Amino acid sequence: MKSLDLTVRYFQDSPPEGQPYREEFFVRRQITMSLPVSQTGLVLVDVWNNHFIESWLERAEQITRDAVVPILNAARQVGLTIVHAPSPEVAVKFDQMVGYERFPAEIESDWPPAEFRERQGEFSAYRGPRHQPPGIPKIESLDMSSAIEVGEEDFVIASGQQLHDLCRERKILHLVYAGFATNWCVVGRDYGLRSMRKLGYNLILLRDATMGVEFPDTIHNLMATELAIREAEQQIGFSASNKDFLDVCHKASIR
Repeated sequence: MKSLDLTVRYFQDSPPEGQPYREEFFVRRQITMSLPVSQTGLVLVDVWNNHFIESWLERAEQITRDAVVPILNAARQVGLTIVHAPSPEVAVKFDQMVGYERFPAEIESDWPPAEFRERQGEFSAYRGPRHQPPGIPKIESLDMSSAIEVGEEDFVIASGQQLHDLCRERKILHLVYAGFATNWCVVGRDYGLRSMRKLGYNLILLRDATMGVEFPDTIHNLMATELAIREAEQQIGFSASNKDFLDVCHKASIR
């Protein structure tokens, strides 16, 4: 069985041997992990053509061209299952949309009351951050990035349930993630890292093929992105570099 022998990085709450268990001594470590190609999928999260945050979109477009596209091409060449997860409103535009339940059923609940959950009427004061004044612009003409080709053999999903069903059908156990935004959708979507971890998948984030939304005091060092990568390495699974991923794909493709 063809495999990718990929070097992955993780962060464990433990120091080098002989050091006390104190946070200042905790270190990142790495191992080589063998990923059978037939059991591994590449998931591209929300690789869009537009966003209301102009500075973020500038960085995302560059990373898409310089990092995500080479990863997609290498994964396709070696035979990985390619899954595009571009949000429900974009996914439905593609013929490659998987033929499972298009959207998961909502959890039925009578508590909290529906009016409170929807922050309507007397509960409007409790609306979430994005719905407080002055609000945020709507993203117009949202679609997949023009740099990304959705191949005929690729899959497009709109929900975590669809991704789970696809993995079950194709016997996929390992999911390699790239895309945007690291600290929002890559970790938080129902097809993102946190949700798929709960279902038991082995998860690897390509840390050079992702980028988060920053704050005014983190934009200079991209710390919000770094902290999301650290969450992936400590609480969810592993990360890997683009170079290592491209190298192992190349080796596997010429065997």
